[in-house]
Amino acid sequence: MTMKLFRIVVHGPGGDRTIRVPSPTEVQAGDAAAPLMAEGDAIVSVEEELDASQVADAAPPKTQAEELTPVTPGAAAAD
Repeated sequence: MTMKLFRIVVHGPGGDRTIRVPSPTEVQAGDAAAPLMAEGDAIVSVEEELDASQVADAAPPKTQAEELTPVTPGAAAAD
């Protein structure tokens, strides 16, 4: 899948702010933004960033396989 840049508007106690993250899908963009969100923050909108000059604020989200690797039996057997 091709990586795209998404602009996520977050609303929290301090007001609205924008987070830009690379992600293959709009849904995964929310996952990529999660580490940058504070307690009480909520995602207001997620839109693909069309301005190619923008820079991402976070790394792409991990795939499900990357997240589960440390706990899957196959990973334990490989050690």
